[in-house]
Amino acid sequence: MELLRTMVTVAGSAPVRLSVIDHAPSAAAHGTMVFIHGAGGNAEQWAPQLAYFARSYRVIAFDLRGHGRSETPRSAYTLEEFLWDFAQLLDRMHVSEPFILVAHSFGGPIALTFTAAQPQRVARLALLATAPEMHLHPLYETMLKLPIPLGTLERLRPVIAPRLYAPLFVIKRVLTSTLFPWRGWDLLPQIATPTLIIGGQFDFIVPPPLLQRMQRLMPGARLEIIRYARHLPQLERPKAVNRALESFVGVRRSWRGEVEGDDL
Repeated sequence: MELLRTMVTVAGSAPVRLSVIDHAPSAAAHGTMVFIHGAGGNAEQWAPQLAYFARSYRVIAFDLRGHGRSETPRSAYTLEEFLWDFAQLLDRMHVSEPFILVAHSFGGPIALTFTAAQPQRVARLALLATAPEMHLHPLYETMLKLPIPLGTLERLRPVIAPRLYAPLFVIKRVLTSTLFPWRGWDLLPQIATPTLIIGGQFDFIVPPPLLQRMQRLMPGARLEIIRYARHLPQLERPKAVNRALESFVGVRRSWRGEVEGDDL
């Protein structure tokens, strides 16, 4: 599937243009699935899921502000900014509700906070490699907190972070000012939305014991550990993740692989 993009302007104190992938099936859609990537990622990290679920659902994935093909404002990159962008994007894209929300890593705080505040808008919530508290290796966290000039950071980027889809000043603000201080444990008992928690067996950022603690605090949440995966299970083991998501959203297939319906 070709990942066609459009630019959507979200208005706040300073408007920001976000790059969005939006694809609907040729037949009637079963609903809408919205995907949020993590810090340093981009919408195309969901490519295996977008291609798979676009046969039955309208699928939407976007680059967060400062990431991928979206604009990179000199803003604070707070959770409130990302939540505002997300709420505005849903309105601009005329997303039918309730929708299925799928989030990875830093996308988790956005998805959890949004779902806790507006549960009527989310039919199902899938959280991949994310938790209410996340940390990198202490060495990397220390490096990010050092008062290194932005110009120096960017020159170091090809060496220390060659696969990031955001400038290092954005990553630094997102991680040190927003993600590392964030604690979302109190949100979990508030979320009654059906939830699937997916993690990688060898993820050192969000290890399985942390996900097990999440599950205990979320009423009725399911937990799926993807074997041999690390922090990007949707790319490392896409078929396993797709199977878990498909079972969760209720898609049933005939012995020929044809979609029979869903239970939403």
